[in-house]
Amino acid sequence: MIVLRVLGVALLAFVLWQVGWRDSVTLVDGTVLHGEIVDTVPTDWSDGATVQFAVEGESTARDLASDDLEQEVIRDRSVPIVNEGLIRIVRRSDKALLIVGVLLGIVLMHFSVLRWWLLLRGQGIHVSFWLAHRLTFIGLFFNNFVPGATGGDLVKAVYVTRRTTLRAEAVITVLIDRVTGIVALAMIAAGFLIPRLDQPEYRELALFIFGFLGAVAVGSVLFFSTTVRRFVRFDSLIGRLPGSGLIKKVDQALFTYRYRKGELVIAMLISFANQFCIQLIVVLFAGALHVTTRAGGPLPVGDYMVVLPVAWMVAALPVLPGGWGLRETAFAVGFHLVGVDRNPAVALSVVAGMNAMVWGALGGVYTILDRGKVTEVAAHAAETASEAGAEPETPLTDVS
Repeated sequence: MIVLRVLGVALLAFVLWQVGWRDSVTLVDGTVLHGEIVDTVPTDWSDGATVQFAVEGESTARDLASDDLEQEVIRDRSVPIVNEGLIRIVRRSDKALLIVGVLLGIVLMHFSVLRWWLLLRGQGIHVSFWLAHRLTFIGLFFNNFVPGATGGDLVKAVYVTRRTTLRAEAVITVLIDRVTGIVALAMIAAGFLIPRLDQPEYRELALFIFGFLGAVAVGSVLFFSTTVRRFVRFDSLIGRLPGSGLIKKVDQALFTYRYRKGELVIAMLISFANQFCIQLIVVLFAGALHVTTRAGGPLPVGDYMVVLPVAWMVAALPVLPGGWGLRETAFAVGFHLVGVDRNPAVALSVVAGMNAMVWGALGGVYTILDRGKVTEVAAHAAETASEAGAEPETPLTDVS
């Protein structure tokens, strides 16, 4: 895990180093000029449109036409290479729209609270909605602010097991809560990918999404099949493992969902609503940052629904708290496939990350108010993770 941390920090540093902080243009001879774009970048370069560019060290701005700039092909269109820097993107952003997105995010996070609360009740664990709310946001706080072996899901699991004798069932609700969210993400992406399968720029994304869903489908069929279990002597295999008693309890709690399909359907429906709204909030942020394709036009909402789920799933890997570094890389690569420059893609990722940190800050308030209990639970969670040799950190945003 130390190696993963170092790699995560190195990856984040590399991404930020690769980002263009200042505006730049590329001339036809390959020369890259850095400076500042004056006014706006033309969306239509026909009829002699130009961009005014103030080169660093020059007293007057250059008037550059399409013929002066190197071209690249974006979706069968030749587009001059004019890069808006990260500083310009943030400076030009619609601050009011960003605030609206953050406030909507805090409200919509309660889809996740509702889903987990219903899953707990389905296992016979009756806690208040208020407790589910507090633990969800405390989990977000640990995801985004606390390094180490105390991922938010693990803290939630340990905390809730101290409120019930149904401990294995409580842990399983946290797992199912996370899995339904990730599967919902993948299914949203799959739905928007289907009409785009004939377009080569979506090929890599389609392989990832449909491969993941296929693996989940096969794994679920094998796990819940009584025939397969008898054939491989599943119970006998579990009995040979260390800690077989606990493993059997967890397996039994998970296997009960074979007969609780209605609960899973409700959880999936809530997950769809939750994830769809989260993606729309990021689309709102993109509008606030004036994110466009290289060709100058707005990116279709359907493209966001394809790229964002993949980015969240990649960011779920336990490298750095909150998915920093991995998420920026996933945004840069994914949005590049659909024609968006690296700088606005990374700016959008950073805004999404800061938004999740705002959500997690509320969990920080709850952590301070209940400091003694949370500290005890976190210490137990860290000990549990250390004994298991795992680090179950979760993504920056609530992808569950």
